[in-house]
Amino acid sequence: MTLPRRLPRPGAVDRESYWGWVAAALFLLLPVDLLTTLLCAAVVGADAEANPWMAWLLAQPLSVLIGVHVAVGMTAVAGFAAYEVLSRRSERFGDVMLRAARVYLVLLVAAGFVVFWNNLAVLLFRRSLFAVVF
Repeated sequence: MTLPRRLPRPGAVDRESYWGWVAAALFLLLPVDLLTTLLCAAVVGADAEANPWMAWLLAQPLSVLIGVHVAVGMTAVAGFAAYEVLSRRSERFGDVMLRAARVYLVLLVAAGFVVFWNNLAVLLFRRSLFAVVF
C-alpha cells in the first residue's frame, strides 16, 4: 500500500523539481555537449575547439574523453546531493539555499542550450555563433 504524497507547506521548495533541474543541466552539458562536440571535431577538426580543456581531451583516446565526462557527472551529482543535505539540515536557510541552487541550475541549463546551439551552428554553417557576435 502506498501512502498519499504529502503536499509541501506553502512557500516550501519542491525538492523533486530541484533534481529535475540537475538532470536537465547535466544532460545538456555532458552527453549532448560531448556528442555535438565530437561531431564538430569530425566536421571542422579538433584544432577548431575553443575550449582548451576540451581541445586537450579531443587529442586523447575516446575512453579517456568519456571517462572524464562520467567522472565530472558523478562529481557534480555528489556535489548537488551534499548541497541538498546541507539545505535540509539548515532550518533557517534551507529553502533559500534550494531557491539559490535552482537559479544556478536555470543558468546552467541556459548555458547548456547556448553550447548546444553554438555546436549546431558549427555543424551547419562551419562557424561559431560567438564568432558572429564578437
